[in-house]
Amino acid sequence: MPLHLLGKKSWNVYNQDNIERVRRDENAAKAREEAEEQRMQELDAERRMQILRGEIPTPLPIEDKKDHEEEPRERRSHKDGRERKKRKKAGENDTDFEMRIAAQESQTSENDRQIVLRKSIDAPLVDHAGHIDLFPQERPQKPSVEKNAEAEKEKERKKKEYEDQYTMRFSNAAGFKQGLDSPWYSKANPEAKAIDENNPGKDVWGNEDPRRKEREAARIVSNDPLAAMKLGAAQARQVKKEREQWRNEKEREMKELEAEERSKKRRRRSDGDDLEDDLEGFDLDRPQKKSRSSRRDDSDHERDKESRRRHRHRRRSERDEGDRHRSHRHRHRHRD
Repeated sequence: MPLHLLGKKSWNVYNQDNIERVRRDENAAKAREEAEEQRMQELDAERRMQILRGEIPTPLPIEDKKDHEEEPRERRSHKDGRERKKRKKAGENDTDFEMRIAAQESQTSENDRQIVLRKSIDAPLVDHAGHIDLFPQERPQKPSVEKNAEAEKEKERKKKEYEDQYTMRFSNAAGFKQGLDSPWYSKANPEAKAIDENNPGKDVWGNEDPRRKEREAARIVSNDPLAAMKLGAAQARQVKKEREQWRNEKEREMKELEAEERSKKRRRRSDGDDLEDDLEGFDLDRPQKKSRSSRRDDSDHERDKESRRRHRHRRRSERDEGDRHRSHRHRHRHRD
């Protein structure tokens, strides 16, 4: 009967304990690789941010040799492809042995985690001004050097004077180092201004020109946009006033015509009654006399003719006035 000794060997690759150990080591190695990859990505992101800020990027961290030196001999042998079998110490039972192995593995995993998560700097997130910096950097503190206040003030003054040679500020818009009472454009062509003040009634050639001031005032008014606006507003008010007057006259004439029509109707009714009374004593042999109604009709006809004549004359005058205003506005607009 053959002996089955293969399952009793510690190096048996098909042993369940060895299979679990291998899987555990593979999972731990995978976790270390992922943590290392994450750490490298964070370092790359930090270095890119420093380059964008114009700062000197942090050098890549050098692997800590001390940790590797203190690494257990079992770990180094495992990396070389060998692993020493853990043995019990003298006087150690199975429970103590398992607890010691678990503590060593947990301590090893904790050291690996600290190595992965360790940052190159320990700068605070909040600076001295209270601002939050998501990417803090340890900046070397410059030694405080006391500066001479007078020298700094003199340097600042010279710098400002140099900048004033090619820089225009709002405070100096009226003239460099001059008051605002006399800007540069107020002193343009002083000779012509002096000639105008000394000879107000003469032209540029020295001849007598008494109406020069009037022409100058008219020219200033004609070139003044505010005066043109005021003139246009006055003309608009005048046209509006004339239209109101024309409307009032038309209403008054219509009222007069309506009153005349009503009076004519009343007279016709009264004349009809008189005509009936006159027909009673009508005689062909008797010479015909104009009745009171016919005389009244003649007078009404004359009044109508006179009213129509006045109305035509008023409309003709209003039309001429409107044409004159339109031609005046056209000339004014053409001149602008």
